[in-house]
Amino acid sequence: MQDTEDKILDATIKLLDKDGWKGATTKKIAFEAGVNEITLFRKFHNKEQLLKAAKKRSANRFLEELDLLFKIDDKGDIKSYLTTIWQNASKMIDKRINLIRISMEEVRGIPFEEKVLPKISKMIIENLVNYFQKKIDQGLIRDIDPEVAALNIFSIVFQMDIVWKIYDQKPLVTNDSIMENFFEIFLNGIIVPDQSK
Repeated sequence: MQDTEDKILDATIKLLDKDGWKGATTKKIAFEAGVNEITLFRKFHNKEQLLKAAKKRSANRFLEELDLLFKIDDKGDIKSYLTTIWQNASKMIDKRINLIRISMEEVRGIPFEEKVLPKISKMIIENLVNYFQKKIDQGLIRDIDPEVAALNIFSIVFQMDIVWKIYDQKPLVTNDSIMENFFEIFLNGIIVPDQSK
């Protein structure tokens, strides 16, 4: 059976994901958790501590999900692996967009080790670097800088799945079209092969 603190944190995470920082009032959180506000304040003293604890729990869950995402079978072709990672990461980001929005707003006044976005970025980039290095070692990718390759993919995913969603921007083409075209360029380059050879 779930204890009271867990119920309160889960309710807070749910409301943060749904309503954002300002919309997650203590009254709504208490109602969602099935407790009264006095119990909520007895456990967490104030809204700031509650939101901090909930954000930390939500960030840890997100990082665990990301870690599992990169454990998928990487023995298939490179494009399929990267497409699967991208699509699943996009779904995870959609689910936690308010956590990411809050993280982007917390640039000042919080110690670096408590910031969520750098942890997410680091995990994605490190996993992509490891994947590219493994494929280089297997002779499946030419000898490139795996970190630059990882940053290329991370940059476009960050732009499409975080920045555009947070600022509610819609590209002129679909996400699938962007992804397909990106991989065409990323995997094959932009220079027309020399026809004279």
